Amino acid sequence: MSVGDVLRPRGIDEGRYGAGILLLPDKTLVHRGDWEGFHSTFIVSPDRNTAVTVVCNVDSPDHFHAANQLLDIWTT
Repeated sequence: MSVGDVLRPRGIDEGRYGAGILLLPDKTLVHRGDWEGFHSTFIVSPDRNTAVTVVCNVDSPDHFHAANQLLDIWTT
C-alpha cells in the first residue's frame, strides 16, 4: 500500500510534501518522509489523542501501512 492508495480515496492526489504536514479532510495529520535510507511516517488521529510514528531503515515493511494499522488498532 502506498501513500496514494490511502490518500486518493480521501480525495487527495499523491505528491511529495517536503517538510510539511498534510491535513486530511477527516482532520488526520500525516507526514511521510524518506532520507538517506530511512523511511518514516507520522500520523496524528483526528481527535488529537493518538499519534503514531514508524521509522525504518529498510524498504520493507511498508512503514505507511504499518502506521495506519497501528492507528486503527489504538483508536478503535
